[in-house]
Amino acid sequence: MPEFHRPEMPDFTIHEYTPLMDSSDMTPEDWQHIAEDIKAHYDDYDGFVILHGTDTMAYTASALSFMLENLGKPVIVTGSQIPLAELRSDGQINLLNALYVAANYPINEVTLFFNNRLYRGNRTTKAHADGFDAFASPNLPPLLEAGIHIRRLNTPPAPHGEGELIVHPITPQPIGVVTIYPGISADVVRNFLRQPVKALILRSYGVVMRHKTKPSCKNYKKPAIAVLW
Repeated sequence: MPEFHRPEMPDFTIHEYTPLMDSSDMTPEDWQHIAEDIKAHYDDYDGFVILHGTDTMAYTASALSFMLENLGKPVIVTGSQIPLAELRSDGQINLLNALYVAANYPINEVTLFFNNRLYRGNRTTKAHADGFDAFASPNLPPLLEAGIHIRRLNTPPAPHGEGELIVHPITPQPIGVVTIYPGISADVVRNFLRQPVKALILRSYGVVMRHKTKPSCKNYKKPAIAVLW
């Protein structure tokens, strides 16, 4: 791909994991591996771009954002809806833009670049399975848009870390997730809390729901976290 070797493109090194894996098989151990690799080569590069499958791309971006403390360089996660080797792949433009943005418009946090938009990594979710606009960032605008001109938006920056990069370890944790729907019984929530879980996430309607779901959980010591959806 000659576009990646034009004079205005940054120098880059490819570090390939063997064997390659489907992103649906990603685990916290893989996040730990990626984070440790970033730390091991942190002083050698000005930024890092991670090629990733779309199924769990948002999970990886979010996990890394919490694992990498005092991050002072851009870490961009990107990929494609159509495989890079296929004719109409969106992978080439996503990767090219991610490399260019990391070098020339560095935003020193973990981000996700897709379909000409750069999102905060821990605010993204996969929203579409069959379109190039696969990812969305509910309630937080993109950090940057790459149209005819590349422009940074006025989205509040992440807290600036100072000091040595710290990689926090991550281990699998049993978490329950319940989507609230009209007519759901409190017994459904209670049954989840009886399972060996350390926390329960309630995907809820809105702010008013916190007053209705709390009594159902008040007799349980495990934390219940309401996520407004």
